[in-house]
This record gives sequence, structure tokens and C-alpha cells, in this order.
Amino acid sequence: MSDTMEHQKISNYRHRKILEKLYELGSVSSEELSTIFGVSRITIRRDLDTLALAKLLERTHGGAVVGASPRLESIFDEKDMLFKREKRAIGRYVASLIEENDTVFLNAGSTTLEVLRHLKGKRVKVVTNNAASITVDLEPCVELIVLGGEYRRGSQSYYGDLALMGLKSIYSSITVLGINGISTRKGLTSAVYQETSINRAMIENSSGKVLVVADRSKMNCVSSFLTCGFDKIDMIATDWLCPAPFLAELRALGVRVDAVNEEALPLPL
Repeated sequence: MSDTMEHQKISNYRHRKILEKLYELGSVSSEELSTIFGVSRITIRRDLDTLALAKLLERTHGGAVVGASPRLESIFDEKDMLFKREKRAIGRYVASLIEENDTVFLNAGSTTLEVLRHLKGKRVKVVTNNAASITVDLEPCVELIVLGGEYRRGSQSYYGDLALMGLKSIYSSITVLGINGISTRKGLTSAVYQETSINRAMIENSSGKVLVVADRSKMNCVSSFLTCGFDKIDMIATDWLCPAPFLAELRALGVRVDAVNEEALPLPL
């Protein structure tokens, strides 16, 4: 199977989240996944069969385990390639909202990394647990502070007590958070339990706006762990192909949502 076909396969939100859960735990059950995603066990079994056919996991009686192939880990190393145009546009737009002399919190994720890549011509401090941030070619005016802690390979992030201790003595003027799921019923959710504490600490120590960056694959989805409700954030930035009905539902809740086009300009409401 070609890389393009594999990327198309895991661009399905539920498939990708199943793989994330599997990568984190080593094994998953159909019953557990059925509860997490709110779908029938028959649907989950079909998902697992599809992923097994693509050699991304091994089926077991009642669930799945990580296969012998290293392909699963490499998929997470390559996830920055999924929705690349959309993430780039979101990153450019949110970077344009960051002002001179801001102190910016950025959490882990490929979309927040795009925000960092597009910080140009502004003297700012960026505080992040995103381990991939050290690979970005930053302008000299951008000061990068990387939080220490335990390293999680799957999300290329630092977490734990050391990271939280670093955040306690810093206050941001703007916070940018990537997220795994946005639901009008369940709020903003994350796939990795350990990272929710980092997200919450960043929100708690924000003295300015909290912005969420999320491409359309995160919309109308619920991931495993609650990060926060909509009352804790000021804006969601998403892409031009995000379904209009769901945008309307979010806005009806009083949430500001900016959908941007490929030129990183907000679309009219």
C-alpha cells in the first residue's frame, strides 16, 4: 500500500484515534472503543478489520494489539503531513494575531507547530512543551523556552511534574492550544491523559486570550479526556472546509470561530 493511500486511510478521524489509543496502551478492546467513540461494537470491529488489512495493527479476540511492524510509530512521526495546507493556513492566521512582546504558550501538536513556524518579524517569547519546536528555524527575535519533563514520543511532547513546575512561574499574554476533539456537548477533549494537565495549566496561567487551533478533522468529535469547556477559551481557528452547520452550532453557543481560507484570511460569517 502506498504512503498516500495510508495517509488517506488514517485521515479518517476514528481510525486515527484508534491508532493513537493503541499506540499509547499497546492493546485495545472493541467494548472500550465503542464506549469512547459512541458507536456500535460492529462499527468498531469493521474499523479494526480495515486497520488490520492495512497492517497497522493485529486483531485479537475482542480487540487489537500493536503489530510487529514499526509502521504504526512512523505514522505518528509523519502526522504533520496530514491536512498540511489547512494547518499551514491556520498557523499563519493565528501567528498574525500574536503581537510584539507577547509571551505565548504553545502546547504540543502539528497545528501549534505551524503557528510557531509563521512567527515572523515580532519580538516574542514562546513557552512550549512541544518537543518538535526545536526543529523549527526561528528568527532571532523569537525566544524559545522549551519545558522539560518526561518525553512522549507519540505526540513529541514533554509532560509531568517538571513541565508543570516550569509553567507555574510563567504567565502568558496569549495561549494557543491544539486539541483532539471539539464537541458542542462534551467541550474540548484530548487523546492523551498526561497532556490535559499541561493544557489546563497553560489556561490557568493565561493573563490574555486562549485560542484553540483545530482543522476540520477535530470537529464534532470527542476524544478520551476533557481539557476544558468553551467558557475557558476565547476563539477557535479552523480551516475553510469545516462543515458550516457545525460552525453554526458552535457560534450559537457564543463561541467565536474563525474559519480561514488558504491565504490565511478569515471567511465571512
